[in-house]
Amino acid sequence: MSLAALRARNLALLTEHRVPFREVEHEAVLDYPTAHAVRQRFGLRGVESKSLFLRLKSGGYAMLVTLEDARADWAQLKALLGARPSVASDDELTALTGCVPQCACPLGHAAGIALVFDRAILDHDYLLYSPGPPERTLEVPTAGLSRLLPSLPNRVLYYRSCVPTIGAHAAIR
Repeated sequence: MSLAALRARNLALLTEHRVPFREVEHEAVLDYPTAHAVRQRFGLRGVESKSLFLRLKSGGYAMLVTLEDARADWAQLKALLGARPSVASDDELTALTGCVPQCACPLGHAAGIALVFDRAILDHDYLLYSPGPPERTLEVPTAGLSRLLPSLPNRVLYYRSCVPTIGAHAAIR
């Protein structure tokens, strides 16, 4: 899927489920320092997402959607997914989702890709994420995501991330 098609699918999902959003266009965001600068420049509210595309040892894939500073709890993910997960390669990410490495989009993927959604996101009023193109950011109210997630064709699993440790912003969304 192209980045334009992934963006269109995200906007259509949000519109169809009456989830308001704000979209801004900017330079490519491939790291958290740039994401923070964009957030400040445009007055975006909310928390940055971190989406990790996972390969399951038993076969299949999942997209983990969590917060930028969250650390993955691999044991919890294995129990939830029923198989040991690992971070998929950049080539797998691009081939199966259309996403650019360092900028995985959390929503709008093929039904066979499970979605693991971190409940900690719902503790915030807004989530910021790229709808595909790294030059775009969406500001979405988390209350709207709560309505949207159950209607997705993907298997949606809910997860609770580890408490962040020292806040290095080296990870990407």
